[in-house]
Amino acid sequence: MKFVIDNSLKDFLLDVIKECMEYVLTLKTFKVESKFDGSPVTDADKKIDKIIQKNLSSRYPYIPVVSEEKDLNKGAFLTDRYWLIDPIDGTKSFAKNGTGYTINIAMIHQGNPILGFIAHPPSNTVWYGFKGKTFVLNNNVERQIQVSQYDVYNMRIVASQNYDLKTKEFLNKIKNIQIEHFSSSIKFCKLAEGKADLYARLNSISKWDIAAGDAILRSAGGITLNEQGAEIKYNTSSTETGIFFAVSSKTIWNELILSRLNGI
Repeated sequence: MKFVIDNSLKDFLLDVIKECMEYVLTLKTFKVESKFDGSPVTDADKKIDKIIQKNLSSRYPYIPVVSEEKDLNKGAFLTDRYWLIDPIDGTKSFAKNGTGYTINIAMIHQGNPILGFIAHPPSNTVWYGFKGKTFVLNNNVERQIQVSQYDVYNMRIVASQNYDLKTKEFLNKIKNIQIEHFSSSIKFCKLAEGKADLYARLNSISKWDIAAGDAILRSAGGITLNEQGAEIKYNTSSTETGIFFAVSSKTIWNELILSRLNGI
């Protein structure tokens, strides 16, 4: 099937996401293992990975799928178009029976995230964005969302539950801020919904951790920038993103971020 972003694709991906959500919500027990880097992986990560890959490969056999849980072919990052998925972002939370995890699917075209779907099974919520529009679907009620105007003197910031020292040092340079802590890619969704202005991370993270959220944020009017203030790209052979700043408006870079990076 030819790849076209339309309602048929949206319905297809929602069906895939819902299948994953139904599986994880009915799961009674699961086994937790350690990957080569010491991070946890569960039976659910592997099963959801199989569900997503089977569906994507069946409909679009000519488009590579890059996944956190798949033997990595870095060459796929350099292709014109590829899927980038994270079956469970926030496995640590999931493994402890927490609620801070998400399911993530993104489409990358010429290095840019052009489509993103994020599901949060515990709240029965799905965020998705493409072609300059972003939506949230909760309990089968859909509404369009977008970023909000920011106040540089009252910045609303989202951050990980445990963030690194450089990120902490950077955030300490910003006065009059409100910080909320979330696990996983939910932080991008908060920006897309207009409930936050900035998500900063001053250490590397894997591309599959942010691609779907980045696509959703861009479609809602925001952007994710690197340490030079340029848009994050996904067509490099590295699995890592480097430093990034997800913002509701690019003007936040000049008004707030750039001057506070000195010395960090």
